[in-house]
Amino acid sequence: MAEDSKTELHHSLNLAGFRALATAAGLLQLCRELEAANLLPSAAIDRVRDAMFDELMEQAAPARRHDAAFAAHLRRRLEGLFSGAERLGDTPILPS
Repeated sequence: MAEDSKTELHHSLNLAGFRALATAAGLLQLCRELEAANLLPSAAIDRVRDAMFDELMEQAAPARRHDAAFAAHLRRRLEGLFSGAERLGDTPILPS
């Protein structure tokens, strides 16, 4: 997705109020259920995870948007959330 499209999506989601943990928890569970029922291929899950990553990077402070350690940490965190190895309530330490 182009940077302009990512920024536009971020602003649209923010205006609609989609910042709640409940929404994220529901989306994660829905993806797990659809994948377990073989209704959603892993490539689709990867695209959902990538969309979430892009949005979270868009929300990040400008200094963090180009921080490779932060991006790698965020990707690992999303992988853990999607696999069920981590929960939304877990709060790992972010790299400084």
